[in-house]
Amino acid sequence: MGKMKKLLVLLTVAVGIFGFSTGAFAQGLLDICAPCEKCPVGMVACPEDAQGAPATCGPFDYEDGTGYTSGRTPGDNKCTAVFSICNCLNAGTNFVQGHRIGIRMTILVDGKAGQNGAYWDASGSNNIAFSKYATLAEACASSSYTSLFGPGQWFKTDSNGVATSEVTSLAGGTTCVVGSSNQATQIVTMPQYGYTITLQDEIDNLSRWIINIPPIRIDPNVLHNCEVISVKIETLDQSSGGICADCTPTCECTIVVAKVCCSEPGSSNCLFPYFTSTTEPNDAQPWWNGIAIINTGSSSGTATLTVTQQDGAKGTYTTDPIAAGSIFVRQLSDIPFVASSGTLGDLPIWINVTTTFTSMDGFAIIADTSTGESMGYLCRKPYSN
Repeated sequence: MGKMKKLLVLLTVAVGIFGFSTGAFAQGLLDICAPCEKCPVGMVACPEDAQGAPATCGPFDYEDGTGYTSGRTPGDNKCTAVFSICNCLNAGTNFVQGHRIGIRMTILVDGKAGQNGAYWDASGSNNIAFSKYATLAEACASSSYTSLFGPGQWFKTDSNGVATSEVTSLAGGTTCVVGSSNQATQIVTMPQYGYTITLQDEIDNLSRWIINIPPIRIDPNVLHNCEVISVKIETLDQSSGGICADCTPTCECTIVVAKVCCSEPGSSNCLFPYFTSTTEPNDAQPWWNGIAIINTGSSSGTATLTVTQQDGAKGTYTTDPIAAGSIFVRQLSDIPFVASSGTLGDLPIWINVTTTFTSMDGFAIIADTSTGESMGYLCRKPYSN
């Protein structure tokens, strides 16, 4: 059993090295605001004219699932922006008693700031709400907000995310065309406001902050090709800003909140042409088999593993959502494949992996538990049935 654990560690390390070289770990070792578990990236369709009537548009809300056309349902509360302040650089000096913290959030389209077809909606408040918790589990289980950063201002931005002009009213109603005077893509807490960290916050170790992302609307006259909408969240040290509008950013991260105007869901697949079996190693069959699936796309999704055995037996397994830039790593004997024909046993197999995210890669390792010798390979793609 000790050897098998070591082999799983070996698989994880090997994939880590490979994934780092392909950008899978580009976000670093510590997640600042990774989505909570089982948070799928929802799809928002571009509305179309109906029987001569103009198309109607409305906002979508990341936290409660309203406004999405697939992947999310109203009231599901699966997604929460959790800001883990202890994972920020210089957290020990930036998040301490007496520091006044503000917030800045910027909408990005395919990673770019500016007026690109996604804007803050009039149903959003300029006073961003948040709550503080000691653990990630508590934060992800919550759907209520008990604190406020204070009044904020809405702005247009340039391509670098720098505020260019204030927007005094946001787009609302059911119109799809968002006028120039309503194209707010950034909200910033006013310099004289912010939340002041207390001694009790430190004592209770309230280091997981859930932050409410305001509703967003899209302009389908601009967006049309499965664009990825994300929100860059930055905390600001308002204490250092004085009366100026240039308060110091102390931490940041970016969360994907939707894919919009897709003609069909994105997908990818990859073939693992050989494993010795799906079973635990034993005296007759000492081989240990492990698999890793890397989501190299920009949004989360599931992976379906279809296994075909040498004698024709088949089975499938679908993972929980795999976050963008993350990895599913398992020993094959720990995967509960559901047989669709025949019985899976000690015979050689191959596995085809199909995902609901747009880009993937994979790594396999096979090891002899009697000698400790091992070999690995990358999955093969493209693959077509």
